[in-house]
Formats: sequence, C-alpha cells, structure tokens
Amino acid sequence: MAYKITDRCKGCDDCNQVCPVRAITGEMKEQHEIDPNRCIDCSACSVVCEYECIQDPQGKPLKFVPEDKRQKPVVDEKTCDGCGLCAEECPTFCLEIVNGVSTLVNPEVCHGCGVCQRRCPIEAIKLK
Repeated sequence: MAYKITDRCKGCDDCNQVCPVRAITGEMKEQHEIDPNRCIDCSACSVVCEYECIQDPQGKPLKFVPEDKRQKPVVDEKTCDGCGLCAEECPTFCLEIVNGVSTLVNPEVCHGCGVCQRRCPIEAIKLK
C-alpha cells in the first residue's frame, strides 16, 4: 500500500521536494500524485503538507507538523555501530557517520520523517 494525495492538494510541491524516493509527481498549482510502486510509506510528504491532503495507506488523513515541532533523530551512541544505513537513506542528508557513530550534522534541514529510525537495524535511533 502507499500514501495518497487527495483533491485538497493545491500543487504547492512541498511534498515532492521532500520525497526520498521521488514517488510524487505533478505540476505547480495542480493536484499531485504518489506512485504506489515507488512510495515507501515514510510520511515525509505528510509532515510538510500544510493542506493536510495526504492519506496513509489505510485512508487516514495525516497532519501537518510545523517545522519547530518536528521530531529529530537522537542517536544512542553506545548502541550505534556506524553501519551508515541511516545516513544512506536520509532524504535530506542531515545524518553522517562521525567518529564511528551516526550524527545529526544538519538539524536545520531534517524534517523528521523517521526514515533513519525505521532503517536502523539495531534500533539505535529514536525520534524525539
């Protein structure tokens, strides 16, 4: 299943800008679409959608989260083994491996999508 964009979409393109797998297409000021074959259900699009026109795979409308309220990844440095999977998958490139552990190096561009947390195989990342 994949996320969907409803007819409330105004074509602002914010969702397209943050989609880590480029699953969203559409022209400015026109309703956008999510390709269900590409969507990874990461929720990055819903976090930035001020029109709240994104639905999860069950059809539940998802809420916009103001930038100052978005959660950020917190890495347990004792648990992190520095595998780099989180940094590879991060759509905003805000995580890097520094001194053998994942580190949030660009918190200002992190939109709190949680891809890093879901990708971590040892649960060393939590959003807070």
